[in-house]
Amino acid sequence: MRSRQKGITIMGLLIGLVLVGGWVYIGIRLTPVYLEAMAIKSALGKVRDEFQSNPGTTEQMLRLGISRQFDVESIDVIGFRDVEITRDGGSFILRAAYEETAPLVANISLLVEFDDSVEVQAR
Repeated sequence: MRSRQKGITIMGLLIGLVLVGGWVYIGIRLTPVYLEAMAIKSALGKVRDEFQSNPGTTEQMLRLGISRQFDVESIDVIGFRDVEITRDGGSFILRAAYEETAPLVANISLLVEFDDSVEVQAR
């Protein structure tokens, strides 16, 4: 009986390690970008909770609330003026749409687009 060798070759192992290492490196580079996006979404949610069901809410009050939350969360990717506020009947829609780049290697960067919105019922 002939026995066949089983297992992975050193070349296969190296190729696998390079692929896994590349994905881990990309994940490490994108982690801060997504953490800031989560902070922006959290700040918009806190503004929504603060002004929810407040019939006297104005756009200026929402801008001030966004500015405060961005200061508390130390958000500097976008400014409070970059958040689009639109009125839809008895509610406001806060929308933060922006792009962020994360440098990868040399002159190669990753572009990530975010578009978060919350609705504030101001009735």
